[in-house]
Parts: sequence; C-alpha cells; structure tokens
Amino acid sequence: MPAIADLKHNMRELALKAHAVVLDEKMTGAEKREALDKYDPEIKALSEEIKNAEYLAEQGKSLSAIINGGANDTTPEPDKAPPSIKGLGEQFTESEGFQKALKAVGSRVDTGPIELKGLMSTTGLKMLTEASLKATLLESGLSSANVIAPDYQPGILPILFERPVVADLMPNSTTNSNTVRYAVESTATNAAAPTAEGAAKPASTLNFNVVDEPIRKIATTIKNSDEILQDIPQMQSYVGGRLVLFVRLDEEAEIIGGDGTGVHLVGLLNRSGLTAAQAKSTDSVAIAVHKEITKIRVASFLEPDGIVLHPNDWEGALLEQDANGQFYGGGPFSGAYGTPGTPGALAMRTYWGLRVVSTTAMTQNTGLIGAFQLGAEVVRRTGITVEVTNSNEDDFLKNLVAFRAEERLGLKVYRPSAFGTVTGI
Repeated sequence: MPAIADLKHNMRELALKAHAVVLDEKMTGAEKREALDKYDPEIKALSEEIKNAEYLAEQGKSLSAIINGGANDTTPEPDKAPPSIKGLGEQFTESEGFQKALKAVGSRVDTGPIELKGLMSTTGLKMLTEASLKATLLESGLSSANVIAPDYQPGILPILFERPVVADLMPNSTTNSNTVRYAVESTATNAAAPTAEGAAKPASTLNFNVVDEPIRKIATTIKNSDEILQDIPQMQSYVGGRLVLFVRLDEEAEIIGGDGTGVHLVGLLNRSGLTAAQAKSTDSVAIAVHKEITKIRVASFLEPDGIVLHPNDWEGALLEQDANGQFYGGGPFSGAYGTPGTPGALAMRTYWGLRVVSTTAMTQNTGLIGAFQLGAEVVRRTGITVEVTNSNEDDFLKNLVAFRAEERLGLKVYRPSAFGTVTGI
C-alpha cells in the first residue's frame, strides 16, 4: 500500500485540479460539471485509501504494544475512544464550500476556507484530532505560497501577427500530385479587325510554354512540456493555432517573393515575363501606381484587380495630400476627397478601385500590382495539418510533447505579364 504521505499528496493534487475547474471562466457550466464528475470517484477512492492506511497504522501501533508486553499500550478505553474522523478527500468533497462550488458551476464562486479536521502530519503518525486547519495544509516543507492554487486568469495574451491574405487574391485549387504541369502564355497578338466579305480573316497568335511547377512543403515544429499542456487547458489548442499562423505567414512570403532555389517556390516577384516596372520618380504614389496599371492592361489584356504593399508604403499612399493639406483618400474626419462622411483612411481598402493587401512580406518601397484572379492560382496538395507526439527523439523520457504543422502547395502563374511592380515608393 502506498505511504500515507503519498496518498495525501495525490489527494491534494486532485483537489487543486478540481478547484481550477471551478474557477475556469472559459468553461461552460456543463463542461465544469462533467469535469468535476470525473474527479469525484477518484477523490472518494483516495479518501478510502487514506482511511484504511490510517487505520492500519493505528492497529500496527496497538499490536506492537501488545507484542512488547503492553508497555506502550495506547489503546483508549471504550468511553474515551477518539471521535471518528473522515479522510481528507471525503471532508473536502462533503464540505459546504465544495458543495457550494458544485451548485455554482458556470459562474464565479468563492468557497471560503474549507475546514479539514484530523489531518495526518507527514513528519510522523501523530493524529491532529479536531485541529481547525484553514488556508494551510500541515505538510512537511509546504507553505501557503505553494499550497494555494495560483489564480490563473483565463486566456493567453498572444504575440500578434498580421493575417496573411495574398492567397485570397487569387483562386485556390487542389492537386493529387507532387508536380503540376500547365501552359503559360508567353506572347499574345490580337489581330482582330474588320474583314470584307469573302476576304481572308486576320490571324491572331497565342504562344505557350509548358511549365512543371513543383509542390513544396512549408513546415514548423515546437515542443512543450506535459505539465504546461495539462495545467493550462487551452494551451494545446493555442499552440496548434499559433503554428498554423506561422505556416501561413511563410506561405505569404513564398507566394510573393520565393526565389525558386532549393525547396522554395518561385514567387510572383521572381517570374520571368512580368510587365516592365514603373519607377515612381517625381510622381506621386497614386500616379505611379496608375501608370503601372495601364502598362499591365496593355501587355496582358487583363484588368488588374489587386495591389500588394508594405504597410509603410500603404501608409504613405493613404497620407498623400493636395496643396491645401486635404487627404486624397479621405482624412480622419472626412470621407472621399474633400467631402464629409465615413473616415476614408480607416474604412478604405481599395486604391484606384483595386483591392489592397498590406503585408510585411512585401519588399518595402516596391508595390506589386496584378490581375490576380485570372493571372495566377495557388494549388494545394494538402491543407495545413497539425500533429502531436511524445515519441520523437527522447521526448517520452523528458515529458515533452512535439507539435508539427505543415502544408504542401504550389503556385501557377498563367500569364506573367498580368503582374508588374512600382519601384521607389
């Protein structure tokens, strides 16, 4: 049978866990009741073990005294028998404070001090009968600082990252292969013209190159201890969510600027055949962007529908003013240029009618403009998956859990001339 001290330690751990459930504001009332119901039989079983262990310890002392000739006989007289004392777990679960907590599942409750009588000291077998123990458990080496459960506030303050959205500008499809083969338009000549009756029709030309696009993997891992995952209920889902975000952030960077070396994607900025870049020079950002929009229209016969800018460059575009200090895009207290209404700089996410994506994955001082819906496509071999294991390396021996998040995807660019840049912003 385990030592009484070990049994009481286990009982304390269960009590702390049950108490944490009662105080957890993120759980619903039904979830709290279900969790507490699971602890109840364990607490009662441990309580019974403690009572049995205490009984056997006392019987052992009495029998030893009899064997040694009664010199140490401490058996009480019938009329002086000590009062029956319930075990720690039974006292805890039957206490008014704990019952109050059970009835108040789903809302905050202060149980107050729960009085536990007849605790056994872990430094010996002395019975502390009728001892009123409040806020402190008499265990060797323990104090209120490490016995009282910490007040964990619900939720975790995240380290913020921006939401990746460049992939949302273009269609997303799936594949079952590790390579995607498709045709890329290299040149397009429009010879359509009025034609006389019976005359030969002018011939337009479209030239294509066949391209094999490899599917690449983006992945990351992280390790956490068993203890942090067990002690903070929301930690496992939180960690999984963060890893998914990390993968998506790298996906954003690869789609925009992957250099194609090794296992990298060939991003939009590194495709051959892009429309010639437009230098800002002495133009305003608005004028330079519109000039590039026109270049793309002429080169690809497609209408641009999106702009990708670094946050600093997007701010510069939003804050451009006329000679009278009026914001072209609408100021903090006005709508469209010079008119009242919804604050333009806060509500507006378009520029020359094109949707704007602001991301630090974009090179600063350069803007990417394109016909994203018709010119490119993201192809996904798998979605983002998160897996957890403790059998990696020596994690099992160290009580560590490894998380892994990964995805496989490729980028198809059907018409490179549908994209171009503005430099020197």
